[in-house]
Amino acid sequence: MTEAKAKSLAISEKREELKSLKLQVENESIKKDNLELETKNLNQLLTIGNLNNEIDLLKSAQISMNSLNKICELALLETQLKQTDVHKEQIDTKEGSGVFADRIDNEILVITTHDINAKYGVDLKDVTIKEDSDRVLHVSGIKSKYIGSDKNISDTKLSEIRQVEYKQSKDKRDFLQSNVKVLTDTQSLQRATNYARQYETQFQNRLSLGQESNFLDDAVVKLAQNFITVTLAPLKQEIVFDSQKVEGVPILDYLNEKIKSKQNEIDSVKNKS
Repeated sequence: MTEAKAKSLAISEKREELKSLKLQVENESIKKDNLELETKNLNQLLTIGNLNNEIDLLKSAQISMNSLNKICELALLETQLKQTDVHKEQIDTKEGSGVFADRIDNEILVITTHDINAKYGVDLKDVTIKEDSDRVLHVSGIKSKYIGSDKNISDTKLSEIRQVEYKQSKDKRDFLQSNVKVLTDTQSLQRATNYARQYETQFQNRLSLGQESNFLDDAVVKLAQNFITVTLAPLKQEIVFDSQKVEGVPILDYLNEKIKSKQNEIDSVKNKS
């Protein structure tokens, strides 16, 4: 083989080797691009999966609250109330003849027992949330409320109108009770019954307003705070409960907006693909 042919063959071999190296580089580049694409797709799937999990948790919380919101009230505590109410007051008075009495008062005496299985909770319509610039959730509007009862028995043990006679003391400074008589005429009996009904109505009104169970307020509020903390846990944000009313949005509306926000994040991730 001549020197010229040898050089030509060497050049050809180098060219083939260069082509092979270029092809190898191109293949490696394609593999790298494919790997980057696979990594991007995997990250996208993981992000979407995480967001979907958060949405599922938020929807679960939303469904839980929605179910309760149909009655707008969350019953948290049940207790048995047993008490006896005694009402004794003067209802009218008149001057006596001075022979047997100088003053005659009519008094009403009503004794009633109550046996109640009372349920207390909060009204979810009053609970609001406000998110500050540090992403801290401020929850307010949690107040104890009487929800109802599966047993509410009242028993009037005594209702009577009593005529009480008083004689004036010798120094004219005071009246001393001298005689007591229960009035049993039809009018007095009916009047006593009416007073008993009036007192019962007043009691039930106080019960519905929570005024008969103020001692339970702190316990009910604490239970409500625990429930809301668990419900909002998927948000992974700090929660502060404010005793004073804070202007915010209803808790269900807030959850709805959070779900929409997460869905928008998913759409944004998909659009980048």
